[in-house]
Amino acid sequence: MEAIIVFIFGLIFGSFLNVVILRFDDWLSILKGRSQCPKCKTNLGWYDLVPLVSYITLRGKCRYCTKPISWQYPVVEFATAALLTSGYATILANPVLPLWQAWVEVALFALILGVILVIFFHDLYEMMIPEVLSYILVIAALAFSLIYYNDALGTLYAALTGFLPIALLVFAGGGKWMGEGDIKLSAGLALLVGWPSAVAYLAFSFIGGGLFGVAAIAAGRAKLKSAIPFAPFLILAAFVTFFYGPRIVGWYLGILGYGYY
Repeated sequence: MEAIIVFIFGLIFGSFLNVVILRFDDWLSILKGRSQCPKCKTNLGWYDLVPLVSYITLRGKCRYCTKPISWQYPVVEFATAALLTSGYATILANPVLPLWQAWVEVALFALILGVILVIFFHDLYEMMIPEVLSYILVIAALAFSLIYYNDALGTLYAALTGFLPIALLVFAGGGKWMGEGDIKLSAGLALLVGWPSAVAYLAFSFIGGGLFGVAAIAAGRAKLKSAIPFAPFLILAAFVTFFYGPRIVGWYLGILGYGYY
């Protein structure tokens, strides 16, 4: 029952994140502006804004002008709900935690989730990571890492793993290969996944970005020097590693003959 409540809250939270993504450059409109159809500018009623349900019942079209509704709305709502519920289940799986600590961790995870989903789409659309979100992510992820993993040294290792390789690439390439926003983003995501999963996170992000780049060039949609937003690959790798990192690292160490940790 609790998981269902968390999922529903995640849908509502995802609906709010859609507003933040679309109106990020005008913060006052997030709080005061009414939701409108971006095509016909008609003010939408509450029945048009029920997370996920409205999109399904309207068959992906505006009630008033019948123009298609962006795929972003249901994707963000469902992704937020699914990831928040999965994070909740992962955190609460530790039965020895005091209940208050578990809920602090869930709250921090929800904040981190919201920030990185906004970054994901902002970088996808604008090829830029808002600095204010990067700092919020690093601070929230640092608090989460220290509380959740309870390992100060591991937190330091994770931060350095996420920070140093990206920083070297940014400064070596003069900002042409990656932007400075990727440095803080990578450090924050490495703190989220913890140590030693941060190593797998970084490897997956480069593998994913590399494969996408090769596929885009092969399909004729990009050139060798084309700019590709890297934040989405960092974020996708972080999600995979947060939930499956310990198993992946354990499996890899098993192959090397070190056994599972």
